[in-house]
Amino acid sequence: MQNGAFLLLLTSWKARRTAAVKHMLPLIMAFLVMPPVPLHTAEYFVAPDGDDANSGTAIDLPFRTIQRAADAAAAGDTCFIRAGVYRESVLISKSGEKDKPITFSNYRGERAIVDGSDLVASPWVQAEGNIWKTELRVAQPIEAIFFDGRMLVEARWPDCPWEENWVAEKKWALTGAGTALGQIESAKLAESGVDLSGGLAYIKLSKGNNCFTRAVASHRGGSETLTYDPTGIEGRAWGEDSMPERIKAEGLEGNRFFVVARGALDAPGEWWHDIERGELLVIAPDGRQPAAGAVSVKARVAGFEGRGTSDVLIEGLEFRGCNVQFAKCRRVVLRNCRFLYPSTPKVFQDLKTARRTQKNLHVDGEENVVERCLMEWAVDTALEIEGAGNRVENCVVHDCNLHGRHPGPGISAHGTAGPSDGDANETPDSKGSTQTASRATAPNIVRRCTVYNVGGVGIYASGTGPAELDRNHVFNAGLYCVDIASLYVPVGRKMSGTVVHHNWLHDIHGIGFRVDIEGREIVFHHNLVWNAAVGCKMQGFQLEGYNNTLMVNNPEGGLIVVFEQAATSAERAGWRVLNNAAYFFLDRMSWRSDYENATRPFMMPLKPEEGTIDYNATIQAGVESEFFADAAQYDFRPKPGGPLDAAGVVVPGFAEGSAGSPPSIGALETHEAPWTAGADWMNDGLPAPASAKAATELAHRLRPANCVAGLPTKSETSGPGNEPAF
Repeated sequence: MQNGAFLLLLTSWKARRTAAVKHMLPLIMAFLVMPPVPLHTAEYFVAPDGDDANSGTAIDLPFRTIQRAADAAAAGDTCFIRAGVYRESVLISKSGEKDKPITFSNYRGERAIVDGSDLVASPWVQAEGNIWKTELRVAQPIEAIFFDGRMLVEARWPDCPWEENWVAEKKWALTGAGTALGQIESAKLAESGVDLSGGLAYIKLSKGNNCFTRAVASHRGGSETLTYDPTGIEGRAWGEDSMPERIKAEGLEGNRFFVVARGALDAPGEWWHDIERGELLVIAPDGRQPAAGAVSVKARVAGFEGRGTSDVLIEGLEFRGCNVQFAKCRRVVLRNCRFLYPSTPKVFQDLKTARRTQKNLHVDGEENVVERCLMEWAVDTALEIEGAGNRVENCVVHDCNLHGRHPGPGISAHGTAGPSDGDANETPDSKGSTQTASRATAPNIVRRCTVYNVGGVGIYASGTGPAELDRNHVFNAGLYCVDIASLYVPVGRKMSGTVVHHNWLHDIHGIGFRVDIEGREIVFHHNLVWNAAVGCKMQGFQLEGYNNTLMVNNPEGGLIVVFEQAATSAERAGWRVLNNAAYFFLDRMSWRSDYENATRPFMMPLKPEEGTIDYNATIQAGVESEFFADAAQYDFRPKPGGPLDAAGVVVPGFAEGSAGSPPSIGALETHEAPWTAGADWMNDGLPAPASAKAATELAHRLRPANCVAGLPTKSETSGPGNEPAF
């Protein structure tokens, strides 16, 4: 072969090879960037009749404990938990990987229960009458006792089982004339003849917006006088209720209280533990001798706990008498879980102590998710999330904050956000300590949750990072507090970017939604409030409220605006109140202003301002049919051709209108189906309401008749000097 021919052939071959490589290059690159495929993912099994010496990898060779499975599992593995009760606290020390979590799940719908209590093994002997006792020696006071999984009531006066917690005249006694700080006077207590010495008093002082405890210093059967140590109470230790000016204004007569004590052990379903004698006394619900294995004692706070872990999925499990505790975690998911009695605190010494010592269901970190979970009968807060970018969605929370404590909401979302440049920053957490916040500023989201039968606030958003509260359904809230909101941003100065929208808020013993203390860049839009004492209160330097419908016919409580006195002219000009429908629009002074010496009224009508406080409609009482499709049936869509129909102004990003028409005034559009709020399911086979009318009927069905929401009390309508309290 000639050299020229050879060179020509070689060049042709190189060209073909280059073309082939170019053709394959995309496939090669795709292969290189593909995540590695695991050689296998393991399945582990846990069963009550298993053995931790087993391999755990076969259904007929299960582990005995969930902890053994947690120790064995790696990223992508699944731990299947068979039916039964597991009395353990599982420490998650390993992390999964993104999209490859370590999964803990019930097996094929079986009922797997993680229980925070231990069975009483010692024999029962009759103490007296239907009171039975057994030996139980522990170093610390007992927090809760369970009978066949049902939480019993610590012996108390007056008698009140948990099922009647919302019947106020059964739950509470009232202080009488002569009551002072540190001393309760009660004629009914004397009539009862019970001896409450050695007990613990639960007291709602003065205004009654909180509940705290103090040990009984002295009492004897038949006496009207019960004393407790008042040291350290006066001031702010018990919040606003213990302020001297509040005590002076509200007085100490007619305050709610109850007492737990050995002398009050007289009703079925009650218990008492004598720590000195090492005896547990119980009156069984049926009055009979407790069967072996029927009674259990709370022994653990957490069923699962982890710190600094990531990518863990807990699904389909039931937690009884315990909760989960995850700290500084990422992408932990709780899904389709039930939490019954998730928190059972019984001592509330003061605000700081209670905040530090409580162990509510708590998940903090980033990108964690709680979805389609049921939380019920938490003595205080049902769920706390903390950090940034966390999400709570499609959950049901009911019957919580049983004593009516203002800082004990159904759901608490506490945001922590660091600087945008990515440097770490220490910020206070919900327990009052400091933690290093990440640069993340994503909002904590609470979405499509249903929260009902709450002693205080329904959903509480606080901290130094934004929140998004949307399409939630809150009703029967504030049942044992006098100054709450169903959706509440208590300190708005560091909550910029928070958005509250498309929520159903009704049958509230207080305010529908509220932002307090120097709010900035917080938006409320398309919320529907009815059957409440006050529609909303917006307080701050610069807030925005668009297209809210507030069906609250209270001359001191429609849509209330509180302009911070220290606001600059630029900040004041940033306010927007547009397209809202309410019976009253009010401009109220801040409590931090010198309202006593002011030249203006404490409360006065909100003055319209072109383009900023504008296009709002005042509903006329008695002629609601001219404004709404059918207000009597809770259909709050604008009446076609009425004063709300297409009468608003376009607000870019919030109220756009349609088909060339401006938006309507209020939360709903005339010719669109009403939007809905809340979880798409309910507990105990209850229907998930699909309309405001159905939601109202459900609220009335689930609320005791004597807990009338939406009617302000004396404390709610007047404060010091008889000015409105809101």
